[in-house]
Amino acid sequence: MGGSEAVDARYAGLHRRAMEVLLADERVVDVEVHGSIATGTADKWSDLDLKVIVRESDVRSFLDDWQQWLAAITPTVFADRPIAPFIVNAVTADGLTFDLSVWADTAAAWDPQDGFTVGLLSGRRYDNYPDAVAYAVREQLRGLAGPLIKFLQRGQHISHFTGLGHTIGLLTTVLLAETDTRVDGGRPADALSTEQRWVIANLPAVQPTFQSLLAFEFAIANEVLTRGRRLIAGYGLEWPSAFEAVAVKNLRERLGVVPDFLAAP
Repeated sequence: MGGSEAVDARYAGLHRRAMEVLLADERVVDVEVHGSIATGTADKWSDLDLKVIVRESDVRSFLDDWQQWLAAITPTVFADRPIAPFIVNAVTADGLTFDLSVWADTAAAWDPQDGFTVGLLSGRRYDNYPDAVAYAVREQLRGLAGPLIKFLQRGQHISHFTGLGHTIGLLTTVLLAETDTRVDGGRPADALSTEQRWVIANLPAVQPTFQSLLAFEFAIANEVLTRGRRLIAGYGLEWPSAFEAVAVKNLRERLGVVPDFLAAP
């Protein structure tokens, strides 16, 4: 456990570039390292969290421009604001996970939209399945590229186990999208087809151990990505191939395994 010296050395360059770009923006007051690096509890699986302090009058415009200033910092294969409007989650082109939160004197306004959520971390609500499935696929790849590896390698099996509802929620969305079924106030399981219910019933039994969690998460990911691949093609959307390649790379290098449902480069 430690600070910046404990994490992947490549984060130092990412941090320097982020400081250069963000502090050159006249709307930014300060940038602070946040999360485990700041608290001295980081390890080699930790990522870079930055707290960006912006003038209160500029918070909205700064957040509106998030894709531009993030692109100026680093190329990414994934970038989204899934938890709350003032948080940005990103995965760089070389597989580093990078999270930023934007702060001002008062919290940014958050008016939830109508629609349905996907998983447990989606701050956005969706009103159509093409967008929802696209998010579910990206979020599943994010889980494979980062959080899954960190939980397993740290031995945080209890924490991992208690958060499985998120990936189960991603699968549920993909299953409902296959039949274009909306569930408003009802039970999603009641809307599943016989084949889909069989899939759920035959997921491997899961316990809070390394091998059990790995097998369960891969089984979920197999269904989400295999079915999601068909849906994405049917919607005429682009498959996130570069992001998938990063997930493959990280799993190979950090866990020593690549499941066959991922398209290895």
